[in-house]
Amino acid sequence: MQKIIFDSIRSRVQKQILSSSIIAYRYSHTKQSNSSIVHDFNVISTSIRNSNLFSNHFHKISPLSWLKTLSKEKSVGLFQINDLSTPNGFHILAERAVQKCELLLDECFSSSRRKIVEILDEISDEICRVADLAEFIRNVDIDFSYKQAAEQAYGILHHLVEKMNTNTKLYEHAKQAYELGEGDETDQRVLKLYLIDFERCGIRLNEQNRLKYLQLNDDILHLENQFRHNAHREYKIPIKELPEKVRMRFHEKTITINSAHSNDDDENLREFVFRNYFRFDPEQEQLLDELLRKRYQLAKLCGYPSYSHRALDNTLLNKPEYVSNYLEEIMNAIRPLADRDIQLMQILKNSLHPQSNNQSVSPWDISRLEAIFKSEILKINIQEYTPYFSLGACMDGLNIIFNSLFNVTLNKQATAPGEIWHPSVIKLSVDHVTEGTVGYIYCDLFERKDKIPHDCHFTIQCSRRLKNGSWQLPIVVLHVNIPPSIDPNVPTLLTLGLVENLFHEFGHAMHSALARTRYQHASGTRCQTDIAEIPSQWMEYFVYEPRVVKLFARHYLTGQIIPDELLQRLHLTQNCFQAYRTQVQVACAMFDHAFHSQYPLSQPYDKIYSSLLTKYTSLPYISSTYPYLKFYHLVDYGARFSSYIIARSIASKIWNDQFLKDPLSKTTGEHFRKNFLQWGGEREPNELIGNMFSLTNKLTIDHMTKAITDEIKENIQKRDSLFK
Repeated sequence: MQKIIFDSIRSRVQKQILSSSIIAYRYSHTKQSNSSIVHDFNVISTSIRNSNLFSNHFHKISPLSWLKTLSKEKSVGLFQINDLSTPNGFHILAERAVQKCELLLDECFSSSRRKIVEILDEISDEICRVADLAEFIRNVDIDFSYKQAAEQAYGILHHLVEKMNTNTKLYEHAKQAYELGEGDETDQRVLKLYLIDFERCGIRLNEQNRLKYLQLNDDILHLENQFRHNAHREYKIPIKELPEKVRMRFHEKTITINSAHSNDDDENLREFVFRNYFRFDPEQEQLLDELLRKRYQLAKLCGYPSYSHRALDNTLLNKPEYVSNYLEEIMNAIRPLADRDIQLMQILKNSLHPQSNNQSVSPWDISRLEAIFKSEILKINIQEYTPYFSLGACMDGLNIIFNSLFNVTLNKQATAPGEIWHPSVIKLSVDHVTEGTVGYIYCDLFERKDKIPHDCHFTIQCSRRLKNGSWQLPIVVLHVNIPPSIDPNVPTLLTLGLVENLFHEFGHAMHSALARTRYQHASGTRCQTDIAEIPSQWMEYFVYEPRVVKLFARHYLTGQIIPDELLQRLHLTQNCFQAYRTQVQVACAMFDHAFHSQYPLSQPYDKIYSSLLTKYTSLPYISSTYPYLKFYHLVDYGARFSSYIIARSIASKIWNDQFLKDPLSKTTGEHFRKNFLQWGGEREPNELIGNMFSLTNKLTIDHMTKAITDEIKENIQKRDSLFK
C-alpha cells in the first residue's frame, strides 16, 4: 500500500502497524508486580533477582517443547480478536472498517462535527487496525489460509485508502480547519502531518496527474520489490572459474557465494568472493535507474525539486543541503580515526603474512582481520562468554533497566487458545507502578524455518486517547531470530550480536509501549526515522555498560557474575574498528543521498560511487565492483539512510551527557520518558531533541559530529592502550 495520509503501511524494518478491536479485551491483571531495583550498583533487590522470571521460563524452552498438542479449546482469535478465530474474520473486519469509515467521512462534512483531526485520526485508526494487522499476518509463519485472507482484506482497504486520498473535498475541509487554527497546538501539529501526507501524495493534482501519480507509485513498488529481491541474489560459481591456487581445495562442481566477505585464510579466495559478489549486474543497474527515474518523476509531480526534498521533508535535518553538510563534516572528522583503524589492520596483516611484502589491506581482508583481532588479541571465545548471556538472563536484564528507569515491569501473561501464531511466542504486559498496565508486547524470539529472517518490531495497536478520556493501550510484536538451544539441559545462549539485536528491538518496543499521544497517527515509532531510531540505538549502550551488565549476566550453571576483565574485552570487541565501520556507513548514506538528488545524474552511478569512496574513505575503491547494486536499503530508506547516522549521533549524546554518570537513574529515565519517548510524532523533531538537552537553540551538526567523534576517540584510546 502506498504511503498515504493514513500512513498505514511503512516499509521500514520496524513495521508501523495497528490492529483491530483488541481494546475490547483487557486482562484484569493491572495488579502491580512488587519487583523493583534498589538504586545501588552493588545491591539489587531480592524481588527481582530471586524471582528470575525469565531465566526460569527460558531455561525450560526448547524446540521439542513446541511440539505439544494444540489445545482443543475454542479459539478466541489472534490477538484475542474474536473474528480472527477463523481466516474469514479478515473479510468481516475489512468490511466493517469500510462501513465505519464511510460514516466518519460523512461526519467530516457535517456542520456539527467534532474537530476534523479527531475524525481523520479515527478513520486512520479504523483502517490501520485491519490493514496493518493484515500486513503483519502476511509476514508471519502462519497457516496459508490466514495469509490468503489477510491479502484479500489488504486489497479491500487499499481501495478504500485510494478513495480517501483522492477526496479533494476532505482535503479542503482539513486545510480550512488548519488555516482557521482549529484546536490546540497538538491538534494543529497532527492535522499538519495529515495535510503533509495528503500533499505528498498529490492531492492538489488534477485528475489526469492524480492518475499518473497512482501509476508511478505502483511502478515504484514493483521496482522496489525486484531490486530488493535481486540484491539478495546468490551466485553459483563453477569450480573451474576459481583461482587455480585454491581450486584443488573444492570437490564440488560449484560453490555458492551469498556474501561479499569470507574469513578464509587464502587471500586469493577472499578476493574472488568479493569481486564475484559485487559483479556488474545489468538487470539490477537497469532496475536502479528505473527506480530513481520514477521516484524523481513522482517527486516533481508533487511539487518537490527532487526525491531527496520529498523524503527529507519534516525530518530533523529537513533539507538535502543540511544532510550533505552533516555527512561531509562527519566524514572529515573521522577520516584520521578510520586511517588509524586501517593502520592497525595493516600491522595484523603483516604479522600474519610476513613474506607478503607489506601487501596493503583490501576490503576483502576486513572481516578476517576483525575476527583475528578478537580471537588472537582480545582472546574472545564464544564458549567463554555466552554462558553468561542466556536468553532468560538478558530478558531479566531488560526488566531491571526498564524498572529502574521508567518504573515499569515486564510481566509474563498467559495466552488464550488461538491468541498467538506459534507456541513459542510469549505475551508480556508492561506494568507501571502507579499507572497500571501501559502496554503489551508479544515476543516472537526464536528463528524458525519459515519465519522471515529480519529482526524488527511490528506495532499492532498504537496509543491514543479515547473519547471517555482513557487510553487505547499500545500492543507490539517484537520479532527477532535467536537460534534456540537444541539441548534440553542448556538454555538458549546469545552471542553479543544477538544481545545487541534484542536490546535494539526492545528500544523500539518500549518507544511504542510508553507512548502517550492523543492521536495514534503520531504515536510511538510513528514518527520520522531519525527520531524513531534513537531509542533503539540508545538501548545498545546498556549491552556494554559494566555497572548494568553485572546485574544480570550470570553463568547459567554456576550463577557466577560475569568477570570485569571479560566485560572489558567484550567492550573492546564491539568497538575495535568503530571508526572504519562508521566511515563505511556514512559512505552508504552519501551515495544514497547523491543518487536521489536529481535525474538524470551528471555521471554514471559507478563513477559517482567510486568518486565518493576515493575522496572520503580510507580504503581505495576496487575497480570493476558495484556494491551499490547490492545495497537493498536503497529501497526502504531511499534518500534517508542518513537517518541512522543522525540517530546514532543523538543517541550517543543522550547516553554520554545524561546516562553515562548514572545509567540507571530514575530521574534521568523519567526525563527521557516525559520529554521524548511519550511524544512520538506529536512534537516537532527539533523540539523533542531540544527538550532532551534543554537547548535554547536547535541541535547543530557540530553537536552531532562531536558526539560520535568523541565516542570513537575514546574507544580507540582504550583499544590502542593494549599495545603500549
